Amino acid sequence: KSSKNYTDPMVLMQKWGTDAFRLYLYQTNAMLIGDLLFDEDGIQDAYQQLLLPYWNACNFYLSYANIDGFCQKTPKVPDSENPLDQWILAKLYDAAGKITTSMDAYQVNQYVERLVSVVDGLTNWYIRRSRRRFWGRGMSQDKRNAYETLYYVLVNTALLFAPVAPFLAEKLYKTFTDEQSVHLADWPIIPASFQDDAMLQKVELVQNVINLARSIRDKNRIKNRQPLSVLKVALTDPEHNAIVAEFKEIIAEELNVKVVEVLQDASAIVSAKYDPYFQEIRDKYPQRIPEIIKAIKSGAFTLREDGVWLTINGEQERFDAGILLVTYQAREGMHAAGHQGVVVSLDLSVSEELKREGLAREMVRHIQEARKQIGCDITDRIVISITGVYPEEWTEYICRETLSEVGVVTEAVTTVEIEGEGEEALLISIARAPAR
Repeated sequence: KSSKNYTDPMVLMQKWGTDAFRLYLYQTNAMLIGDLLFDEDGIQDAYQQLLLPYWNACNFYLSYANIDGFCQKTPKVPDSENPLDQWILAKLYDAAGKITTSMDAYQVNQYVERLVSVVDGLTNWYIRRSRRRFWGRGMSQDKRNAYETLYYVLVNTALLFAPVAPFLAEKLYKTFTDEQSVHLADWPIIPASFQDDAMLQKVELVQNVINLARSIRDKNRIKNRQPLSVLKVALTDPEHNAIVAEFKEIIAEELNVKVVEVLQDASAIVSAKYDPYFQEIRDKYPQRIPEIIKAIKSGAFTLREDGVWLTINGEQERFDAGILLVTYQAREGMHAAGHQGVVVSLDLSVSEELKREGLAREMVRHIQEARKQIGCDITDRIVISITGVYPEEWTEYICRETLSEVGVVTEAVTTVEIEGEGEEALLISIARAPAR
């Protein structure tokens, strides 16, 4: 303390809030009476990975519920057959159960990890995949199911947040309910009927496919808004082929590709290199390290569905497949990535047709950002005037996505300039639409 080689905790709390400070500490050895190497970035991560996304999810619900006149002050158990609803409820059940078990065993350092899982799934999968359900006109049963499910998850997540982020939890719980305080409420008990481990595993596999393909885009600096033609997927477990086939449309939409192909053999797109995974071997087979490493390095092994079979002293023995460290090398002219038994390849060639669609999507993004900058509400309509050559066949899509219509703009509220077709820039003038 005397050397002042630390940031004053009061300054950090004023900057990030006491909830973020507390969430950070919950993840450290300090909760296990261990040494703590304090890191301010950890507080920032807690704010950005948990508090801010959860706050934004609550704002999303409140904004659309206000537009549709949906009001619920007491959570009721959702009854929805929509797979998205069933998935997020299974996610909530899984996290709540693990958090409860951890707290009962005083393993409080595992608390935040479970919360991150729920909040990340809620914001980066459930809400994003459900947006169009909330956009629909009127109050269909599917839309009502989406509202009821999201409300149920948000309220119960506030209850889970209460011990580690008491101020945020209190604020939002009292906003969502008529209860006096989140700290006077019972601990959440999520119905066992929501348990669906198979659904969670399916979506995890699908997300793995999506993340690998996105890593290829990122590596080659190709935005997700630019449509691509083909994604090829190969899986070491044949049973997973049916899962990818079941979620083909979602994978194609998430990755903005036209076709998803499931291959029976990854050798068409990559060559695999196998090395000993020393940590796994040391942890699982500490008495047999030398002979396992020798067998792997000599290529005396066979990969099967039930594990890896090594030939040791002339005899075949089965071991856990985790003892192999697999790296993939894309075939010449291909772009591939692989992890945990999943290999994907993206065709990065862009036809003129795909390029025009990509420009239309880029226009939508810029117009949406301009809407926010001029303070448009979710339902406000705008008029746009486009100067330059653009993909006119996508005009209806652009207008539908941005709540706009193409017209004459005499007094623009704002303008957007983006790279158009050819050498000319594309200028989009934007004004609020007259009241109807």
